[in-house]
Amino acid sequence: MNAPQSIPMTEEELEQLEDLLVSDEVPADCMNLEMLDGYLAAIVSSPLPIPMEQWLPAVWTADEGEVGFGSGASLQKAIELVLRYYNELVQMIADQEGDEEGEAEGWQPFCYAQGGDDDPAIGEEWTAGFQQGFELWPAEWSDSVPETAIAESLLETILGEEEEVASPADAEAQLAELEQKGIAVQHLYQNWRALGLPAPDPVVVSGAVAATSGPGRNEPCPCGSGKKYKKCCGASV
Repeated sequence: MNAPQSIPMTEEELEQLEDLLVSDEVPADCMNLEMLDGYLAAIVSSPLPIPMEQWLPAVWTADEGEVGFGSGASLQKAIELVLRYYNELVQMIADQEGDEEGEAEGWQPFCYAQGGDDDPAIGEEWTAGFQQGFELWPAEWSDSVPETAIAESLLETILGEEEEVASPADAEAQLAELEQKGIAVQHLYQNWRALGLPAPDPVVVSGAVAATSGPGRNEPCPCGSGKKYKKCCGASV
């Protein structure tokens, strides 16, 4: 029998996650699915594994204030779906069985391909999410790993040059640029493995979700903030 974290998400569950992240059941500044995908891509492609307790809180809120969920059930479901989505990216970005060029076929960056005049550029929120995840990489990461030239070149592909001022105006070009960023993420992941650095492990969803079934008010909040439940998600329940 598969472990809970190994069960692939269905299309219905992906839609449920997408809807939940923009609903009133989660904090107002919670990441949407595009930003979450970029954020988790950065976490998965870090040179050294980043513990869940470090990356999970930022999914719900960009600041350090109270994290309010509509109910304990909403908190439980949100954690479950986000952790399972993370586990899918761990597996799919690592997938070596791809096309003739070695690119994994199962994962591409998720984006809301809108492209209207008043909409963000295609892939803009994904890149912003990756940037936020990249900021959680170990401090002075380049001093902790060997041979950083390839990684730095790939990061430039993903994040762009510091003085870059605009994305391509054409929607097709924006999609092509985002596809190249996805390929760079895969190469980044493969680069660390070639250097013998440890790969990220899937998180144990069953244990993390079980912790949300009824935490004591003075126990650590299961959202990962490090605060007591009564001063975090429990404050609005």
